[in-house]
Amino acid sequence: MGQPLYPHLVQPFGVYETNCYIVQTPQGELIIDPGMGSARWILESTQNPLAILITHGHFDHIFDVAILKENLKDVPIYCPKDDSFMCESDCFDTGLTPFVPDVLVACNRSREDFVLQGIAFSYLHFPGHTPGCSIVLIGDRIYSGDFIFKRSIGRYDFPYSSQQDMKDSLLRFQNLEVENLEIFPGHGASTYLAYEQNNVGLWISRL
Repeated sequence: MGQPLYPHLVQPFGVYETNCYIVQTPQGELIIDPGMGSARWILESTQNPLAILITHGHFDHIFDVAILKENLKDVPIYCPKDDSFMCESDCFDTGLTPFVPDVLVACNRSREDFVLQGIAFSYLHFPGHTPGCSIVLIGDRIYSGDFIFKRSIGRYDFPYSSQQDMKDSLLRFQNLEVENLEIFPGHGASTYLAYEQNNVGLWISRL
C-alpha cells in the first residue's frame, strides 16, 4: 500500500469494552485511548512509550490517562482541542481523574499531521459524536475511536453531540481519498474504509 505496517496490541477494557491499542513502531509505542483498567497492561506491554493519542474525550477512552501520566511523566498526551474540557474536568461525573493534555490538536474539520521521533501520524477531525471526535491515521491503519465502527457509526444523542455535525462528517468521510485502509474502532471488530464508505448513505438516510 505504500505506507508502513506497524503491528499493534489491542485489549478491551471496562464495562463498555473500549479498545485500547498499543502501536509498536521501531522507535517505540503509541498508546491509543487508554480506558478504565488499561494502565497496568500498558505499562507492562511497553518499553519506550512515545505518546498517548486520544481520539475523543469520552471517559471510557481516557479514564486511565491520569494514572499513566503519573508513571510516564515525559510522554506527551495528544487530544482534540474541542474535547479537552472533558479531560480537564469530570464533566460526566464518572469518577475520572482530570488531566491536562500536552498537545491540543486543531479541530477544523480537516487533517493535522505530526511527526514524533520519525514516526508520522495524522488526526482527521470528524465531529458529531463529540465536538472534537477524530480518527487517527498511523501507517496503513485508521484508529477510528467512536466515529466509525464495523457496520455502524457513533451515537450523536449524548451531551455535546450533534446530529448535524455527524451528518456533515459522514459526507466528508464518504469522500475521503486515501487507500482502502483497515479501520480499528474504539469498540468491536475491525473493518475496512471502502466498506464503511459504502454504508454512509444508509446512515445519512437515518439521521
